[in-house]
Amino acid sequence: MSSLCSATPVKISQLLTTSFARRRIINPLSISLCLRRTYVYILQRPKNLISLGTLKNNAKATKEHKRIGRGPASGWGKTCSRGQKGQKARSKVRRGFMGGQTPITRAFPKRGFYNLNSKVWIPLNLDRLQHWINTGRIDPTKPITMRELLDSRCVHGVKDSVKLLSEGAQYFTTPVTIEVARASRSAIKAIKKVSGDVTCRYFNRLSLKATLMPKKFWKISKFADPVKTKNK
Repeated sequence: MSSLCSATPVKISQLLTTSFARRRIINPLSISLCLRRTYVYILQRPKNLISLGTLKNNAKATKEHKRIGRGPASGWGKTCSRGQKGQKARSKVRRGFMGGQTPITRAFPKRGFYNLNSKVWIPLNLDRLQHWINTGRIDPTKPITMRELLDSRCVHGVKDSVKLLSEGAQYFTTPVTIEVARASRSAIKAIKKVSGDVTCRYFNRLSLKATLMPKKFWKISKFADPVKTKNK
């Protein structure tokens, strides 16, 4: 039975040949055991397959603690791999030290900072607005909001809001009713000079999105009032 159930799988054709049957007396139980081992040999799982029995930590994923100062047999005794005397044997070099030369932080210091709470105002000059009116891209008889300015591509990429400026005020001759977040005093004066009207309105993120993309809202609620004094 031990010869039949060897490491090499036994073929069924060998068990059924007459020459093989004449030499040995075949026991049905031994045949079934050999066939079972044959199927196990064929259907065994590959070694790289993940299972609960093969889970283990990645090799060198966790750095082992370096045990120093415990005698010469360990290889890290006495001086503990730091050598003899000196700053690096007793302590460490201070942060930012570059060997005595002028450090880069002192040679090229940082100036200013980036304000995360700053507003990005998209400028809109009066000469550009007049050009859009002359070419028929904006209808001056209707109220002009930031949505009309964005749809007509008079302004691009409204991030926080739009600010009206007075560059080219001498060319502005059309009376309009416009609503923006901010406007310069000279721009307001130039629009009112031609019997126009300017409305400066506070927009938070939600009200700005409702103004630019009203299709995304089922119902547009009342716009929020400014909280800070500088926005009033």
